[in-house]
Amino acid sequence: MKPFVIYLFPVALGCMLTACGGHTPEVAKDENALSDSLVKNVQTAPATFENPSETIKLNGKIVPDETKEAKVYALVSGKIKSVNVELGDYVKQGQLLAVLQSTEVAGISNDVSVAESNVALAKKNVETQKSLFEGNLATQQDYLAAQIEEKKAESELNRARSVASITGGSSAAYTLKAPISGYIIEKNISNNSEVRQDNNANLFTVADLNTVWIIANVYEADIPAIKLGDEVRVTTLASPEKDYIGKIDKVYNVLDPTNRTMQVRISMQNASGELKPEMFATVKVNTKPAATSMLSIPASAVVMDNSKQYVVVKTAKGLEIREIKVIRRIDNRAFISGLQVNDQVVTSSQVFIYDALNTK
Repeated sequence: MKPFVIYLFPVALGCMLTACGGHTPEVAKDENALSDSLVKNVQTAPATFENPSETIKLNGKIVPDETKEAKVYALVSGKIKSVNVELGDYVKQGQLLAVLQSTEVAGISNDVSVAESNVALAKKNVETQKSLFEGNLATQQDYLAAQIEEKKAESELNRARSVASITGGSSAAYTLKAPISGYIIEKNISNNSEVRQDNNANLFTVADLNTVWIIANVYEADIPAIKLGDEVRVTTLASPEKDYIGKIDKVYNVLDPTNRTMQVRISMQNASGELKPEMFATVKVNTKPAATSMLSIPASAVVMDNSKQYVVVKTAKGLEIREIKVIRRIDNRAFISGLQVNDQVVTSSQVFIYDALNTK
């Protein structure tokens, strides 16, 4: 029984002390969670009055200017003998792109030769019939028939030459040349591949990229706010810090039934070549500014907590939390109520400071 008494004694003693008014000391809170240097050097921005301009954000894509783009097709069947350019190459108008070996071109060249021979023969026959007619050895009808045959031969020669001119071939070689100066943005052939005349696919696409289009999608709810001539700022993933300024110059007044969007077009000068086809673009449309000004602060200063919005304000006495109401967000600005003009809101480490002040 002794061990039992010994073990119970400390417990009993603790109970007696508690009953006599003893208590465990509480751990003191750190009232100086925010150092003086942090409070002194914290970054702030003033609340100011601004006229909010409504900005609508659209998603878009860069495409070539269709008026400065040319698709190159093969007008004959054949086998690719050589390809002289690669995707992305810059070519000048008339530059050789590829050569095909084609039996059709050989047939067209033969048609021209046959037609030229027929014309020469018809001319000779006309001269012969003329001499015979003048010597009363042939009738006028024979002479006229020879002249008609000459006209038919010349007509057939013109047709054969026109076909040869359209195809652009000579002998058995069919050449593909650049119709305009620009970049090869599409290439669908390779050496030794077969080309069929009934194939609807183009072999090359050449585009002048000094001007490009940005095609942006407008959601149905935003259509009433978008107008022809609205100024826009375009950014890309490649250069997110750079704004390209332009205007909406075309509104396609039809909806895509699949995604319920309407497209708009922005023509953009691109002499530097920074804007490349198929790049994704963010288009911000600036609509008419509001008639009345509103109190504005940097949107980054707002702290969300339990579905409410707060900011940390620096005053002469230190830092304090104030609840606000965000009325509208436009880009990096928040238009709010709940502050006074020139109130200094904290814009750096505001979440950490809010948590520290909130636990005091």
